[in-house]
Amino acid sequence: MTGPNPFFLEGTAGPLFCLHYPAPQPARHGVLVLPPFAEEMNKCRRMLGLTARAMQGAGLDVLLVDLFGTGDSAGDFSGASLDVWRDDLRRAVGWLAERGTARLDLLAVRGGALLLQDFELPVGMKRGRIVLWQPVVSGKLLVSQFLRLRAAEGMADTDRGRAAPDSRSSLQAGGSIEVAGYEIGRSLVSQLEDIANPLADAANWQGLSWLEVVAEGVAEPGPSAQRVLDALRQRGARVTAVVVPGDPFWATPEIAVVPRLVDATVGALVEPGA
Repeated sequence: MTGPNPFFLEGTAGPLFCLHYPAPQPARHGVLVLPPFAEEMNKCRRMLGLTARAMQGAGLDVLLVDLFGTGDSAGDFSGASLDVWRDDLRRAVGWLAERGTARLDLLAVRGGALLLQDFELPVGMKRGRIVLWQPVVSGKLLVSQFLRLRAAEGMADTDRGRAAPDSRSSLQAGGSIEVAGYEIGRSLVSQLEDIANPLADAANWQGLSWLEVVAEGVAEPGPSAQRVLDALRQRGARVTAVVVPGDPFWATPEIAVVPRLVDATVGALVEPGA
């Protein structure tokens, strides 16, 4: 196997750093990764690299993109917007289409699931399968979890005798705040919170695999996930839910890997009929 091949793709707001894992030719189909939000992407890079190589070895053409203002791409996080990120993804899909990708699969990680809303494919490209890793499917929940990091920092300030910051008030007053080293603007917060049903189009894809990392002995996703899965099935989506034991690598203090999640991901994309 070759790769990954690094390159920069011209984005609407600046160059986008990409890693391409070329499949042995001819490729089964292409896979685009919809990355997690903020610091979670750094925690997930090791897992995504392992999974990309495994998908490549299974005959898939894989593309990872750092969206504008993230990773090694141009811009600052404070200047990011949902519209720019969606256009970044359109350009990534277009790059795969130019390489001859006829069918596209998606791997959406955590908050990357929110980017499924209004996701567009070029004319003639077939919708394949969607794989979700521990998805966050509510923009309000993602923002709440993110701002909670600042609240935790504020508790430390309180312990040192300083007043804890109020994230919402600070956003309204200044237009942006810093959370765990990321400066996020009021506009992006508002855009994210408007996303309430990013999986509405799931029935138009060939299938959806919901993969969750759980503690040993847990046999199925939790109640909130089950409610989403039931709603998807009622709308006609072909849904599979899989749990794998392991550590929550997107949030662990040290970089962690879950090999069985890699295997489950590849299996979901290359199983008979996939």
